Formats: sequence, structure tokens, C-alpha cells
Amino acid sequence: MNPWLLRGTVLADRHRQLARKIARYDTHPSRGWIEQQQVRRFNEVWAYCLAEVPFYRSWRREHGLPERIDRPGALREFPPLTKEVLIARAGEIFQDGRITDAYTTGGSTGQPTRYPRGAGEVDERWVNAYLGRHWSGIRPTDPNVLLWGHSHLFGSGLRGRLAQAKRRLADRLINVTRLNAYDLSEPSLHAHYLALRERNPVSLAGYTSAVFKLARYIERNRLTLGEMSALRAVVMCAETASDADIALIEQVFKAPAVIEYGSAETGVLAMSRRGTRDIRMLWDSYICLVSDGGDLGVTTLDRRLFPLVNYAIGDRVEPSDVRDGNALAFRAVLGRQQDIVRVGSSQGILDLSAILPVHILKSYPGIIGVQFRQERPDALRIHVEADRPLDLPDVTAFFVRELSKDHPALDPRTVTFTQVAEASRTRAGKHALFVS
Repeated sequence: MNPWLLRGTVLADRHRQLARKIARYDTHPSRGWIEQQQVRRFNEVWAYCLAEVPFYRSWRREHGLPERIDRPGALREFPPLTKEVLIARAGEIFQDGRITDAYTTGGSTGQPTRYPRGAGEVDERWVNAYLGRHWSGIRPTDPNVLLWGHSHLFGSGLRGRLAQAKRRLADRLINVTRLNAYDLSEPSLHAHYLALRERNPVSLAGYTSAVFKLARYIERNRLTLGEMSALRAVVMCAETASDADIALIEQVFKAPAVIEYGSAETGVLAMSRRGTRDIRMLWDSYICLVSDGGDLGVTTLDRRLFPLVNYAIGDRVEPSDVRDGNALAFRAVLGRQQDIVRVGSSQGILDLSAILPVHILKSYPGIIGVQFRQERPDALRIHVEADRPLDLPDVTAFFVRELSKDHPALDPRTVTFTQVAEASRTRAGKHALFVS
């Protein structure tokens, strides 16, 4: 078959799937009906696992798991499927090399993890991504500016150049203008600003930290976005979004800030719907179980070569619509389970979610990036990136004053600040929250 005709057939089928999925969500079904569908879909997935996936047959025997469930919350009785298990049992999971295609995480917090990938799974990921963007009025063919960066994954030499050429061609076909999120120097930010004005996209999407830095650059230099009348949403991906991020982005771009939450191994899991903090989970593709501490476990319901069952994704969330552990909406994605910083207090060591200091410092004029270095169990050094020289004693006083409102026992001597020229990044190009 002609490759262009084949491509047209594939895209047409994707659009039909997307239309059906949009209609399903537009009926606003009840929680009871949703959970019935989730149970039905999981039992079909689990039957496939026990019949076709050797790892899960062993997993069931080892843990005495049932053949069926009668409610989504019953998945809390399944053992968490962790990255450590997937790495340790990779031979069994990849069936001793018979499965070769894989999703791979960046390994920014440890050893990279591989997950079997089957043919056709990309279509369902595409549909899920554009269901969420549909809620903001974004269609698959609309012009999109993408502030991203995975150039290192293309490799080097001739093969790398060919891969990048294919990426550029694919971007043109789907109406994407890709801007480099690795280089956020002043000249690059100005070039990004000019490209954004010229393109006048329907959507701007990218790493939260990169979009925030571009917004801060535009604000600080009192630049205008001209006739950028088409912009319907700014989509923040891959990193936690603070209230300060959201406020500045909406102020500068005059468009709603949208949180898109997902991962390399799952695809898009949830997306803002009626407001930035109304993050709706894609309930027909996933069951998302939240522990009392906010830890998220994900079960996939779409057709996959290797489904994930009660998968410990490693993030914490603040659910806003949850029953029996089954979350249908989040207010916030709080980041990794291990994203805890420690400072001293008059009552001993104080454990803080890292997002709290980020929220505080992003509201200080000029600060565009925050990273942490835990120097001792009770001593924290905070690296701040800014668009101007900072008065660090004033930053310290501001931070201590704001943090003491919630934690009056804070010992201010255990927090120190350093201004850095550029933030460290993970292997995947994300803003690193911690530096070693």
C-alpha cells in the first residue's frame, strides 16, 4: 500500500476513535457507571494477563491474587508493581528477548526502566492526548508551538541527523513548531518570543519550567505578544506546576494554563478540564488509586502488550474526587514520593514537601528556578536561578518569613541560598528538583 495512503488511513482511524472518546466523556456519566466500566475493562485486561503474559501468571501465584475484582478499590489488595520489580525481572517480562520494542524512562532518579511496547499502542496514546486538549478547544491539526528538547535521544553521526530530519518532517505534518527548551539563555528566549509571535499558535506546550521562564522574560522586558489572538491554552507538561507558575503564565499569555499529567510508560493520564486545578483522570484508560499519603498507583485499561497493574508510578497527588481510593480527579500533582526537603527547627528536623519552598520562592521577584541540595539532615542549601542579581539576605528573610507562617519553629540558620546561572537538568531535559 502507498505509504501516504496508509498514513491517511491511520490518521482517519485515530480521528474516529477520538470522536467516540469525546462523545463518551461529554455524556458526563455518574461515578457508579464509570466504576462499572472500569471493573469490566480491568477484568478483561486481567484475563489477558493471566492467559498471555507469563510474568503475571507468576505474579498471581506468588501473591494469591484473584481472577476478578468487583470494585476498583480492590486493586489496593494487589502488590505494588514497582520499577525495582520491573528491572529485576526484565528477563521474564521481555520473555528472554522475544519482546524487543520498549518504552524507556529517563532514569533521572535512578536506573532507567524498560516496559514492553506493542504495535498499535501509539494510536491510543494519541487519542488520550487529544481528548484532554479537546477540552481546551485544541484540535489535532491546530498550530502548536512546543517548548521541548530531546535532541540527545536522537544519537550522533549520520543516524542522529537522519532521526532529527524525520522529526522535523513529522513536526511539519502535524503543524508543530519545536523550540529548544535546553537553551534558555537571553538570546534564545528572545528568539523563542519572536517565533511565538510569528507563529500565532492555538496552543503553546512545554516543560513547566521552560514556559515559566519564557513568560518571565516577556514580562520583565515589557514585550507584547501582538496579534496572538489564536492562543487558547498553555499546556504545562512533565514538571510540577506551582500557583506562581500558573498565575504568571496566564497573566502573560492571556490564555488558560492547562496541566497535562502523564509519563513515558503510560502516556497522558489526566488533564485540566474546567480550570487549571480541575485535573480530570482519563477513567476509561486508567484506574488511579491514591493512598492515604497521596501516593499514586496506576492500572492501565487500554490494549497493551504488557498492562501495568497497580503500578507505583512514583508520584504523589492531591485528589479532589476520590472514593475507596479510586481518584477521578486531582487538584495537584505534587511530584515524586521522595521529593522531601529537611530543615532544622526548635523541635528537631522538619520534613517538608519540596513543592512548598518552590511555591514561596517563585513568588519572589526575579526568581525563575529553584533547586535543592540537602547538605546535612538538618541543613538545606537552595539554589535559585533568577533573571537579575539577587539580594540573597533579602531572599533569605523573605523565605524565612513566609515559611514560618506555617512552621513557626523553623530554625533560619539551617537554610542557605546560592544564586546559580543555570539550573541543572535531568537526562530527559527536565528541570531537576535536586542537585547532588
